[in-house]
Amino acid sequence: MTDLVSHAIAGELPAVRGRAFYLALQPDPVFAVLHLPEGATRAGGVGVLLCAPFGWDELSAHRSLRVLSMELAQAGFPALRFDLPATGDSGGSPRDGQLLDAWTAAVDGAARWLRSVAACERIVAIGIGLGGMLACRAIALGAPIDDLVLWSVPAQGTLLVREMRAFARLADAEMNRARVTKAQASAGVDAADGDVDADGDDLNVVGFILTPETVAALESLDLTQLELPDPSRRRVMLLGRDTLAADRRMREHFERSGVALTVSDGGGYGTMMVDPYLSQIPRALFARVLAWLQESEAPAGLLDGPASAPPAASEGIELTVGEAVVRETPLEFEFDGGRLAGVLTEPVSLDEAELCVVLLNAGAVRRIGTQRMWVELARRWAARGVPTLRFDVVGVGDSDGEEELYARRGAFQRREVANQVLAAFDELERRGLPGAFHVIGICSGAYWGLHAALADERVRGMSLLNLLAFFWSPELGALRDARRTRVLLAERELGTVLRIVATDRWRITRMARTKLRSARSIRRRNESQTRFDEQVIQTLDLMRARGLQVQLLLSLEEPLFDDFVANGLIDRLDEWPNLQLERIPTNEHIFRPLWCQRYVHEFLDGAIERTLSHRAARSTSD
Repeated sequence: MTDLVSHAIAGELPAVRGRAFYLALQPDPVFAVLHLPEGATRAGGVGVLLCAPFGWDELSAHRSLRVLSMELAQAGFPALRFDLPATGDSGGSPRDGQLLDAWTAAVDGAARWLRSVAACERIVAIGIGLGGMLACRAIALGAPIDDLVLWSVPAQGTLLVREMRAFARLADAEMNRARVTKAQASAGVDAADGDVDADGDDLNVVGFILTPETVAALESLDLTQLELPDPSRRRVMLLGRDTLAADRRMREHFERSGVALTVSDGGGYGTMMVDPYLSQIPRALFARVLAWLQESEAPAGLLDGPASAPPAASEGIELTVGEAVVRETPLEFEFDGGRLAGVLTEPVSLDEAELCVVLLNAGAVRRIGTQRMWVELARRWAARGVPTLRFDVVGVGDSDGEEELYARRGAFQRREVANQVLAAFDELERRGLPGAFHVIGICSGAYWGLHAALADERVRGMSLLNLLAFFWSPELGALRDARRTRVLLAERELGTVLRIVATDRWRITRMARTKLRSARSIRRRNESQTRFDEQVIQTLDLMRARGLQVQLLLSLEEPLFDDFVANGLIDRLDEWPNLQLERIPTNEHIFRPLWCQRYVHEFLDGAIERTLSHRAARSTSD
């Protein structure tokens, strides 16, 4: 095996919170995190394999599965979670062929590795949605998995695909991509051809695609037609979702098979499967699953003979990107007594450029970026010689910190988070990488990147996508809300106002409070707006003086563009030649349509090229 295995056996891996590594599986390596108990494992040697759902559901559930893994390790159960091929931090592309087989092989390989390294007599797979279906298929094909916990797992792939299609249609309706307001039309912004998203025959599930081949493979999958070897020696826990019972056909199938079946509700599913920043940990359900695992009636392990060899494990992988080779390595560094986790992608077959790119979370979306865009960008730019780090800030993804840290509206717009970005710079320099940086972020990530750049001259360029404000405060938010409401009412967009009232009550409350304050003194409100404007101008002047290359990309209806128009800055952009402001013709905030993603990738490629060219020009002049 590898050093990782010997470390695990010797108890040298960090306990409970996990150690990241890669499994050498075919056709692509798989990113995994092992959580080990601090002391001895429980009697019986039970290990737990966590099989995540697909796409946006995986983003929402990721933090909960990390918490579950730590709770399992604290209770004495080694736990392994992993990203399926072509998802997360694993290798591969969603356009690869035979993904269903690759996914199933990854479940099998992860189970074999966990059984070997943790010396487990039994392996229990906990699967949600697609992850549960893959665990069932892997068992039928001989994977060394003994027992199952299946949460919201349909009996047939057609049901899973149907639900994905419904979710995609709902998201498309919410995005309302084709709408261009009068103000946008007067500003000369046209709807892009991509507003009718040209995805061909691909299924676009909120930015995560499934090819026709993968869809067809999933639709052909019927778990009730799969035989479980030795069913009398297996245990299955079947969970529904909140008020929706577990799939009836699944229940009947397991009852007929003779497994020891436990059926329960799946309370907490709905509050977990929401936008990542609102996702809540279903601790009550986790407690029930843990109690089920701790029951003493579990039979002896199913494997009577020697198991097939587990895959090799390594602390880094090499990937071929075009004609170049890049290396990816899990990276951890300390911040304020905790650990921040990321992945560093470096060139192997090319000389290293004198610049590092640092990619920041989009709110509570983990470091892979919205729709896995940061993984694609990191590998592409490492293949062009630029080392690239994507990492999770405190309380997000795989980093330490309270899970509920950002549940309150506006909690992400905090300047002090920039200190974590500066710590990432320090870590990269400590590892011998270039001490010049280009930072990229969406929304709150853009805010953190901006303030890291203002605090540290090592930043030479930054790309700020849908930045909400240069300096955020609830007061600024309320001023914007008031202005937006006046515009909508003037345009007789009453329906939009009513929708905001119904779905975003926090904005109405904030606006009402500010209205009461401003009713006492309109002059104070005007002074506040003037102060914000002056801060922005001073910041733009500072960035120009430093030669900091800045790219702003704003979707339609983004309030920062309205600020630039309202205070006259849109007509003064020539004063800041280092600033590029561009609008992308969509109302979508996190770029879920595929044409949006292509647009953003091209924009960011140009932005990094601009920073590299500026550095080269300065080096020549010096």
